[in-house]
Amino acid sequence: MRLSSDEFRRGWGKFPTGVSVVTTHTEKGDSYGTTANAVSSVSLNPLLIHLSLGKDGMTCANLAREGRFGINFLRSDQEDLARFFATASMEERHRLPAAHHISEHGTCLFDDAIVVMDCCVSQEVEAGDHIIFIAEVDGLLVREGDPLVFYQGKFSVVK
Repeated sequence: MRLSSDEFRRGWGKFPTGVSVVTTHTEKGDSYGTTANAVSSVSLNPLLIHLSLGKDGMTCANLAREGRFGINFLRSDQEDLARFFATASMEERHRLPAAHHISEHGTCLFDDAIVVMDCCVSQEVEAGDHIIFIAEVDGLLVREGDPLVFYQGKFSVVK
């Protein structure tokens, strides 16, 4: 059995994941987005999710400082948003889609995402080169549509 970070990445590439954009705020108060797929549910009572982020990234710093974030599960036709927030420079990541709103908690949520969640961090766990954020969901909206997924290094659609 081969054990390497490349083989580990290849193995996880065989596991399809949903694609989301995490929204936070910078120190200056600007909205900031990044594509993420290391998101999952944790608990139904209370409603908890987990989000894993590289600890050297701006999104991780924003979350640790602010304690709030939004999760926007992307629709099958939103690959352009996923690519933008995966590759944009830090200076460009404040450019959110025109169709968005700010929740009562100050979180940016996309109007066209199939699911949006407004989240408040309750725990942070350091794990290797990542921080795992456990967060309580205090706002949720589910819409109809097909999800955008990531599988074997490519965006796909599941119907």
